[in-house]
Amino acid sequence: MNAPHSSWTVSSRYVTVISKLFQGLSPVQISLGRDEQHFWQELLSLEPDRAFLTRLLTTLPKDECLSTHKLLFHALFTVCLSFAADRKGKDTRTHAVDMLSIMLRTVLAKNLAGWEVMEIFAVEVNDADRVFMEFVGMIADVLGDDKAPESLRHRVLQLAVVFTCSIGQLSPGAYLLRRDLFPSIVKVITSPDTQRFTFEASLLLSILANFHKSDAAKLNPYLQRIRDTQDTVLMRKICWAATFALDAAVKAYQEISDDSIPTFAKSIGALLTSLRPDRALAVQSIDPPRELFRNQPIEATVSLLSVFEFLYFNPLFAQVLMDAIPSPDNKPAPGSKQSAQVPPLAYNILSLSSYVLTHASSSPSPRTLAYGNLALNTLLVMSENTHIMTVFCKPASSKEAIRLCRQRLPLLPVPSPTRAPVCALLDCCVLWLRHNLHKRLEVSTFISCVWTCHRVIWYLQKERMRLEYDWLELWKAVVDLLGFLSGKLDSLVTTGGVERLVQETIRLLDLALRRGDLFFPTPSALHEFIYEVVRSSAVIRKQTFLLQSLEKPSPADYRASLRSDTAFKALGRIMSTAAYYEEKLSSASTHNAKDAFRIVSKDIEQNGLHNAHDVDDTDPPKHADDVVGFIRVACTDGLALMP
Repeated sequence: MNAPHSSWTVSSRYVTVISKLFQGLSPVQISLGRDEQHFWQELLSLEPDRAFLTRLLTTLPKDECLSTHKLLFHALFTVCLSFAADRKGKDTRTHAVDMLSIMLRTVLAKNLAGWEVMEIFAVEVNDADRVFMEFVGMIADVLGDDKAPESLRHRVLQLAVVFTCSIGQLSPGAYLLRRDLFPSIVKVITSPDTQRFTFEASLLLSILANFHKSDAAKLNPYLQRIRDTQDTVLMRKICWAATFALDAAVKAYQEISDDSIPTFAKSIGALLTSLRPDRALAVQSIDPPRELFRNQPIEATVSLLSVFEFLYFNPLFAQVLMDAIPSPDNKPAPGSKQSAQVPPLAYNILSLSSYVLTHASSSPSPRTLAYGNLALNTLLVMSENTHIMTVFCKPASSKEAIRLCRQRLPLLPVPSPTRAPVCALLDCCVLWLRHNLHKRLEVSTFISCVWTCHRVIWYLQKERMRLEYDWLELWKAVVDLLGFLSGKLDSLVTTGGVERLVQETIRLLDLALRRGDLFFPTPSALHEFIYEVVRSSAVIRKQTFLLQSLEKPSPADYRASLRSDTAFKALGRIMSTAAYYEEKLSSASTHNAKDAFRIVSKDIEQNGLHNAHDVDDTDPPKHADDVVGFIRVACTDGLALMP
């Protein structure tokens, strides 16, 4: 009975003191006969009542924070900073960090301007430099202090995440650029004692690297650090943390709806279960309601941002990422359970992307679409990296390694056990094309998707690799995109870019048409592609009128004019090929699709592919771009993960 009573007494004392402070009483008035330093010492020796303090500060109106309580907030902030930096303190240090975290989280949630944040915590904007640099200095010193308790370093790390996520792109965030925290963050990630905090540390680094990235990239030391670092230990630790985070995100989707590929044993079990009287009508939904996925992906998926930043800016990271993929010839070491339970990060990225891209439009929330854009841009960066493509085009080491989403109809074909990982990458693109054709069209993400497919095919034909893949699924999805654009143009809600999307999609088909004999696995696959082009000739012809209606009278720049000219030439080649085979079919008086396919195949075998042209061997420009707009979602999810 004594322990609960003591806890109740301490908590009540803390509540009483904090309440009196916010009622306007000074420390001297509350603690009669004691000096102010002793008052703060006693207050911070008490464990903060998080629920009470959070509730109190959340309910405070914004105008009171800027007027009535401004001096108190300044006093609390500076006192907590002083105690948090004091290496002689023990409990007071931890409690001070906790109070700073609660204060920053609740106050910065009040939609403040940058100067208002400075006024609340520094009283005057002119004094903000000193106060906030002391705050950043405390974070750097504690994170980099090997002698500091692990629990304290973890709390300070979480405090830094809370501040960076809460401050967003407001001006006080710039103080984090004045003191380079990179060495301290690296120490947390690479030290054996604190490496388990890598998830939060890498999240902090990626958010810092995104501060005003679009207009201050050269001024952001974290971007430069990410570009220049050669620390492979750091990179491996980031991959390690992201592997488990993304694996958890994939499992969250699977827990909503089991989409595992049916086996014979599962099928028999399901049949026997359905025969039970109490389960006769309990049929599992093949295409579950979209509402079930509205809260996906889970917040831990934000770790994909860290992977993207390193993959996009640092060439060495791709090698580290690929080194984690076991060779098909390598057998797992005895007793190595982790590799069997958790796929390597590169495979997890593909698996997660399939779920994110399938369900990106399941919710009207921009959050899911933002993750879809991040996932596709990550795939685009991977497709433009020669080292990654070299590894991805080799057979996979395990049939369970890359599990793709099968939660929406139509389902992807069941993959072969040893197919190359690049097939999964293409499947992700197919899933995006299939399930996100809506009037509110995410044009930029569709363009990234088409660029990814183009880059994969370019690599395959350049390396003369014949890829065993269900190519027909891709061509049908691409043609459906063109059909949707030509049929729904007047009702689309977009921010522009439809002309560019049509141009790039036409270029994709043209590349496949001109170089199909170099990457299709069999003559039959080439024949299927040509037949699909012929079958869809009406849709392809509509693209001429679509491009003409979208074309601007005078293109804004030379590159836009060149793209337009190239697209029209590519479209002309495709239409010429389609017209040639249409004439063959017309003269042969075919009665069904089987006969038509046979005639097209026979003509190609006898005469070669009609109107095939050479293509420039120069590598196409890289299109991968930074995901500047994702930072708002990253901050929201990062904050949600903090205690």
